[in-house]
Amino acid sequence: MPNTNAHDRKKFDDFIDQYGDKAIRYAYVTLHSRPDAEDVVQEAFLRLWRHAGRRGVDTLSAALLFRTLTNLCRDRMRHQRRHPEDPTDLLELTQGEEDESPWILDSGAVLEAVMQLNPQERQCVLLFYYMDRSLKETAEALRVSEQVVKTRLYRARQHLKPLLQPIWKENSL
Repeated sequence: MPNTNAHDRKKFDDFIDQYGDKAIRYAYVTLHSRPDAEDVVQEAFLRLWRHAGRRGVDTLSAALLFRTLTNLCRDRMRHQRRHPEDPTDLLELTQGEEDESPWILDSGAVLEAVMQLNPQERQCVLLFYYMDRSLKETAEALRVSEQVVKTRLYRARQHLKPLLQPIWKENSL
C-alpha cells in the first residue's frame, strides 16, 4: 500500500484479526485442504491490502473478503480439476491434516454431513449459518441473487436432514 499510515495499518490488522479465523475455516471446508486454505486466505488478504491502497481501508468489508475468498477457492478447485496431482502426493498430504482441521461445528458428524453437500450449497451454508452473514451479504459474496441463496439453503437443509437424523435420534435418547 503506497500511502500507508499507522492508522490504516492498524485498521487493516484489526480486519485480519476479526475475520482471519473465519476465512481459514471457510476456505478449509470449501477446499478440504489446510495448506490450500491457508494459501487462498493469504492471497485474499494480499488482494484486499492492494484494494485498500487504491480505495482506502474503510472500503473493506466482510462481503468483499468472502467474495474474494469464494472466487479464489473456485479458481483453486478449477485448477485442481484441470491439473490433477499424483494420488500418492495427496495421500501424504492428508495423513497429518486431521489433527489440524479447524472445528467450526460442535460435532464431527455434522461437519462430515456439511462436507457432503455440493460446493454451491456448502458455501451458502457456511456463509449464512457459520459466518453469520445475512442473505444479502451471502448473495453479494457469491455473486448471486438472494432468491438463489434461499433456494440453495433450502436444498442444503433437505440434503442434510437424512444425513443428520441418526444424530438427532441418538441425542434425544
